[in-house]
Amino acid sequence: MPDRSVPRAASTTICVIDTQTHALAARAMRLSLAAMDFADALFISDSGADTGGARHVAIAPLAGRAAYSHFVMKDLLRHVETEHVLLIQWDGYVVNPTAWSDDFLDHDYIGARWGFHKDAHCVGNGGFSLRSRRLLEALQDPGIDRFEPEDEMICRHYRPMLESRYGMRFAPSEVADRFSFETTYPQGRPLGFHGLFNMWLFLDDAEVAGFVAAMPRSVLGSIQFLSLAKNFIDLKRFGPARILLEQRLRAFPADAKCSEMLGTLNGPVARPAAAPPSRNAPCPCGSGKRYKHCCGQEGAAPGATAVASSDTPEALLRQAMAHHQAGRLADARKGYEAVLALGADTMAEHYLGVLDMQEGRPREGENRIRAALAQRDDVPDFFNNLGLCLRAQGRLEEAVAEYRKALNLHPAYAPAWSNLGLDLHKLGHLDEALEAFNRALALEANLTQARFSRALVLLTRGDYAQGWAEYELRMRCPEYAAGYRLPPMAGTPRPWQGEALPGKSLLLLAEQGIGDTLQFIRYAGALAGQGARVGLHVRQAHVAGLLRNAHGLSEVYTGEAVIPAYDYYCHLLSLPRLCGTRSLDAVPADVPYLAAPADRRAYWRQRLDAIPARLRVGLAWAGNPANPDDRNRSCSLHALAGLFDLPDVAWINLQLGAEREELRTMQTSILDWGDEQTDYAETAALMAELDLVVTVDTSIAHAAGAMGRPVWIMLQYIADFRWLLDRTDSPWYPTARLFRQPGIGDWPAVAAEVKAALADFTAERASS
Repeated sequence: MPDRSVPRAASTTICVIDTQTHALAARAMRLSLAAMDFADALFISDSGADTGGARHVAIAPLAGRAAYSHFVMKDLLRHVETEHVLLIQWDGYVVNPTAWSDDFLDHDYIGARWGFHKDAHCVGNGGFSLRSRRLLEALQDPGIDRFEPEDEMICRHYRPMLESRYGMRFAPSEVADRFSFETTYPQGRPLGFHGLFNMWLFLDDAEVAGFVAAMPRSVLGSIQFLSLAKNFIDLKRFGPARILLEQRLRAFPADAKCSEMLGTLNGPVARPAAAPPSRNAPCPCGSGKRYKHCCGQEGAAPGATAVASSDTPEALLRQAMAHHQAGRLADARKGYEAVLALGADTMAEHYLGVLDMQEGRPREGENRIRAALAQRDDVPDFFNNLGLCLRAQGRLEEAVAEYRKALNLHPAYAPAWSNLGLDLHKLGHLDEALEAFNRALALEANLTQARFSRALVLLTRGDYAQGWAEYELRMRCPEYAAGYRLPPMAGTPRPWQGEALPGKSLLLLAEQGIGDTLQFIRYAGALAGQGARVGLHVRQAHVAGLLRNAHGLSEVYTGEAVIPAYDYYCHLLSLPRLCGTRSLDAVPADVPYLAAPADRRAYWRQRLDAIPARLRVGLAWAGNPANPDDRNRSCSLHALAGLFDLPDVAWINLQLGAEREELRTMQTSILDWGDEQTDYAETAALMAELDLVVTVDTSIAHAAGAMGRPVWIMLQYIADFRWLLDRTDSPWYPTARLFRQPGIGDWPAVAAEVKAALADFTAERASS
């Protein structure tokens, strides 16, 4: 008879699908069945030697993640007879059965939140997930023909279709947090978890040896395995860490990093626990209360205060790290400071430096991490994070040196290779940057940041065939994820993958900044030429008026109102790949493809005709400060001061926003009609009547280029990928001329070159 003392999921099957890690999968099933009672239990595998107490379903071996994903999406349905299935894996199972709630069954899919996705579609990790039979049936739709990875395909790629066509209900974040966790730290005590790197929370020291002994070679050699060992070391659980490292070294005797970590463990040992503070002393958790009224209360429950009930440095550090991982930075800071109050601790010092960097104080972070390095210079993370502090201060060459120190200690440290590549790219060493990204990906194939950054290098070099394909990874990068939240759409639009368009409708989704929208809306004309009705959704409402005049667009939508039914949708910057822009020669560069309103052009023409100067030049010197690279691509108005004493040139301000206030801080003859620039169409109408636009790399450059107006673009040393390398023209904008910094930050040299060119331009106009 089932144990009625445990929670019962009466309409749910628990299932594991595994043909590679049989023993560990059986362990996960056994632990889950001991915790809860299910209607059915399935162990779907090529081996039934140990099923953990579940019913064996024999299948052929699955050759990797792609085969697993296909099985889950297309084949699992025929094995499940209940209303729901709880899908677990060897590294994700039930750990807190009291968290079970029947309201989980109100949803068709629940999985842990993805910490790297910040939009509304952030729920979906499949390693420990609850799915309805309705969902499994909907996945049989023949239009669902992409499978890997299955959880992202279901919860992001096909989610709009599943919601609109089949009424699927995906759990909101607050429900997902009660259900499971993976890349985010647990909120409370969820039902389950996923991820080898989280095992430190659930493995007692005595269990580690048996757990590791059951691991296949592929798991022993993974980066996640080494991360788990590192977590044990950081938490000063040296016994389990030693077991992990010794087992890995037996499997991989040439693993230098593993040998080094093990050698460190066999040296100094953890310091003894500090004595508890006086009951009347301030509590070391940083709460501000006396110890006896806080963590020192008799019977205080673990988790009831800011830290665990133990007040040892190890426990305080562990809790502070947990706060840090969960994003509770103020609590993390209090915890690290509490550790340091009990004595020197290099890890706490280091993590305080990381916090300083994350909170916008990179110089303070640098000082703390250097202090940690003065005590201990054998930790690769210290050097890597010092490099990040230096990057945040613009000291890229110094940052590169620190990443190299980290890699000397740990040649298989994939994130350090990725960081090295990022800064080598900014320094102009593109071949070395590409090699660094390749090294990172050889070590950790799913390192999204490295793959996306490699795409930017490829695009900068003009390798459009490979670059645009890899640029698709942008949608999985945390810094861009919010831009890929799908707007409310009626009907059942499918993601467009290049299908024939005659008689069809296609909704383009603007992404990233206004400049990106203005540059890539050029493809709308060609798509409409294929017989499609083309619409556009753009988040920035003030640019919609201008975009309504773009060639090929039928409708422009803004805001959160439900968009009428379309057959397909496509993110705008996926169009170069889907439309075959595989080389520079294939760039569609017919301009103008964008027009300012004719009536507003006439108004500004009349205003400008009243200016006696021979040349009327618009100027913008700064982009959106929210852009992560803005401090490099923007300059100050003072850096351009030499331009304003040219004779017979009238300067017209095109700069809006806070940077416009610079006009008040220096004496210039720049005409400022900024108060009349009520939306982007108005600004475009003014630009369309100027003789020339001079601007940094911001949306003004794209608007002028899209309208076919003469535009001179002032670029940082290594500019954004769209401007390529070592050229003064642009295949995207035939009327553009590029002026590049000769060295990082050298805007005066750019201003001098623009000034000389303007003198020549004025002379040419005078003689014509």
